[in-house]
Amino acid sequence: MTVVSRLMSSRLATSRLLPTLLAPPRPGPPVEPVSRRREAAVAAAVHLAVAALGFAVLLLINHHLGRTTQYLLYRWDSGNYLRVAERGYPSSIPYRPDGTPGYSRLAFFPLLPALVRAVHLLTGIPYAYAGLLIVWCAATVAAVGVHVLVRSLGGTRGAGYACVALWSCSPYAFALWVPYSEAVFSAVLVWALVALVAGRWLTAGALAAVAGTVRPTATVLVGTVLLAAGWAALRRRDGWRPWAALALAPLGLLGSWLFLGSRVGRVDGWFEAERAWGQSFDFGRGTAEVLRNVLFYRHVHGSDDVRHLAVLAVVVLTAVGVVALALDRSVPWPLVVLLAGAWVLMVGTPGSPLSKPRFMLPFLPVPLLLAARPLARAPLGVRWCLYCGGAVVSGWYAAGLLVLFEGSP
Repeated sequence: MTVVSRLMSSRLATSRLLPTLLAPPRPGPPVEPVSRRREAAVAAAVHLAVAALGFAVLLLINHHLGRTTQYLLYRWDSGNYLRVAERGYPSSIPYRPDGTPGYSRLAFFPLLPALVRAVHLLTGIPYAYAGLLIVWCAATVAAVGVHVLVRSLGGTRGAGYACVALWSCSPYAFALWVPYSEAVFSAVLVWALVALVAGRWLTAGALAAVAGTVRPTATVLVGTVLLAAGWAALRRRDGWRPWAALALAPLGLLGSWLFLGSRVGRVDGWFEAERAWGQSFDFGRGTAEVLRNVLFYRHVHGSDDVRHLAVLAVVVLTAVGVVALALDRSVPWPLVVLLAGAWVLMVGTPGSPLSKPRFMLPFLPVPLLLAARPLARAPLGVRWCLYCGGAVVSGWYAAGLLVLFEGSP
């Protein structure tokens, strides 16, 4: 009888605990409007100071190597986005002699080129500098969102600023300085997470839809919003709003795919163009091969060494971060799902293996929550030495990625 009663009490406790774990988290203590504005301004200043130092190092090294600023701003993905803004999308997909699709700008989602073109037409400044203006503004908005997210989870002001600074001086932060899509995607992603944590379903759904026009990796955010909103709808929480989020979240992705497909007259046009970049999901076989080569020192040579180690580090550390966040009861489960989904997508797609750390940049503030809290207790001088040192290293590494190394970073 005692065993039966214990089993029944254990089941009852589990049934009470599960809804608590899956329920949307309660927001942290309210912050006065004046204090919120002041903290947002400080977070923006922290990001701009760290990013400006890293970008200055990148520009100095680029100039020392005999390259122009225009050359730097048109490198790799930046050039593809800027040329879409200038000339529009191609009307056909090129094919190689073996019948496989060749590289095409049709693979690049439309919001960033549209914004660059709009700023160019409104201000008359060159496309490259219009892109620069957009990404710096977007990265600053994202940095403020990172601080707000940390505060909404009960973190201190210092933890919020630390998370912002660590993100801003991370090794692949160069994508926040030049016309890549990561800055715009980060801004939309982080503020969607802020809305999700607060249970503002309409805002979260709308921002997930916007994210779907920036990068295909928005599938992770859309999936997270759908899971959270679907759980709330099943539990009959917040009335019709979760249902609205379910309807809104996928619209951007669907619209982008249809729009890009219409450029070449086929519904699957984007997917066909994307085949050239090797981004089909292979359940991790391609990534496992890359990591095996790194671990056993095969096909790794010259300047590629440091980038292969970065790929290995980001794959392993992100997996550790997912487990650590799952064990941290103060972190809402949608954030754990988001990071786990990003890890699965990163590992499961073999194309552009050296770009995997950049792929994780918009998601990086989530695992950085674990490092920001203890770092916030360090003396201010120690923290700023760390941030400035990280910015210098990030700018130096960016010069290698954008100017010297072969292959898209």
